[in-house]
Amino acid sequence: MKSPQELYSALLQEELFKQWKQDHNDSFLSHFFSPLGSDFVLNSEFETGFYDSKDGKMTVFVYLTDGFVIKPADDVFKKEDAVVEELKLGDVKINFDQALEIFKEEFPQRFPSEQIGDGFVILQKYNGKNLWNFTFISKRLRFLNLKISAVDAKVEDQQEIDLVSK
Repeated sequence: MKSPQELYSALLQEELFKQWKQDHNDSFLSHFFSPLGSDFVLNSEFETGFYDSKDGKMTVFVYLTDGFVIKPADDVFKKEDAVVEELKLGDVKINFDQALEIFKEEFPQRFPSEQIGDGFVILQKYNGKNLWNFTFISKRLRFLNLKISAVDAKVEDQQEIDLVSK
C-alpha cells in the first residue's frame, strides 16, 4: 500500500488530475480515506479527497493498479456548521503505521469491553489539528472513535456512539 504522501505525489503527475485541477482552481486537499478490517489491515489504497470551496462539493481520486480514476463530485458529509479544512501533508509527522500502533495500544484501555468489527481511517485536518481519525463499529453496535494527532501522536479525542439508542 502507498502512503498518503506517495499517492499525493503520484496524483500530482497524473494528466487526469491536472485537467481536473484547471477547472477546480478553488479546490484543496482535504483528506485521505481507507476502509479497515477488524484485523487493522487497509482494505484498499487511500482515496484522496479534494474540497471545492466554490460549490461545496468533494471530489475523490482513487488509485487503481493502472492509475487513478475520479469519482463524481458529491456533497460533503459533515455537520452544517462544520468547516472543511485544508490538509497540508508537510505538517503530517506521524505516518499511518505509527498512528495504528498508538490506536492498538490505546483502544483496549479506552474501550475495555468492546470487540471491534470493520471500520475506516481518515487523515484530515479537523478543528485546526492534523489527525488520524480511526472509527470502528463494535460487536455491540457502537461506533468507537479515536482521533490521534498526526503531528505529535497524542490522542486528541475519543467518542463512543451507541447506534441502537440513535
